[in-house]
Amino acid sequence: MSEKTPFLSVIVPAYNVEKYIDACVKSILQQSYKDFELLLVDDGSGDATGDICDQYAEQDARIQVIHKENGGLVSARKAGVMKAIGQYVTYVDGDDWIANNMFEEMCEKACETGADIIIADYVAVGRTKENLTQNISEGFYDKKNLQKNIYPEMLSKGEYFSFGFQPSLCGRLFRRKILVPHQMKVDNVIRLGEDAACSYACFLEADAIYYLKNHFFYYYRMRETSISHAIVHTYYTTEILSLGKILKEEFTDYIAMKSELLPQLYMYICYMLDNMISSNISFREIFITREIKKQLQLFYTDSFGKEVICYVSACRTSSRMKRILRLAQKNNLVAAIELYSFYRYEKWKDK
Repeated sequence: MSEKTPFLSVIVPAYNVEKYIDACVKSILQQSYKDFELLLVDDGSGDATGDICDQYAEQDARIQVIHKENGGLVSARKAGVMKAIGQYVTYVDGDDWIANNMFEEMCEKACETGADIIIADYVAVGRTKENLTQNISEGFYDKKNLQKNIYPEMLSKGEYFSFGFQPSLCGRLFRRKILVPHQMKVDNVIRLGEDAACSYACFLEADAIYYLKNHFFYYYRMRETSISHAIVHTYYTTEILSLGKILKEEFTDYIAMKSELLPQLYMYICYMLDNMISSNISFREIFITREIKKQLQLFYTDSFGKEVICYVSACRTSSRMKRILRLAQKNNLVAAIELYSFYRYEKWKDK
């Protein structure tokens, strides 16, 4: 490693991604911008991921490999940021890849503007490709503009439901001194919303943000074997509640914006509840195992969950969400029949 402090620290958490890590690392080493260090964090992989990382470290002095016991994505990110020395930090997941001009354009904007966070857009790559952007205009946002134009719609823009800023930590540059304390606060066990638990707190602390709209530098690989995909068809009520409480605690430092931040948080958490319930609706789950009713009661009997449901019930939401909320509050057969009937109607309408 050169004695010169790099401008950028690139952190790659990697767990059992031997099929993808080569493409990921190559896309980083092929960057037109060279002033970076690369921290490859092998999170206790059981395949050849760690060996591949070591081979790259032997070839390039900018690379350090951190081998650790498996602890999950959050713990791997923490291990990386604690070693990082760059002014800015960016994450690239071990199964993703980036365009070869990403660092050049984003670091150039960081130097030009002095913004604490630089944001670009990304491409979700699965059976098809989908370009994903933020629901704001391109440009520089100082603190005054952030408070006026961004924070009021940061989590939730519109009635139901559209992100202001996508919660992803990838495809962004964060000033290290802002990122590290918020990253270290995130519980290692969190497996849902681990990006949101850190990114929104960083947005609130930032004095300025620059957004490069329609600059699609980051390629997110949608794998059916990933944790985020595996969790979709399970119940993760406790994780939703945990994330909501983490964000609520982060937002308590911004008392002046409480009236703007908390309603967005309630809508965001309810949106996640909607996604979970909707992906599991069936006759069996409603009337035989009654698992959906159990999960909604678990949510509603939690003090934070009740806050969410009581607030969103008075808002304009989707017809399906209204029925989910009614079942959570009433917990009776009529509400269960209403939800199932609407589910069957949606299925029929989509044919």
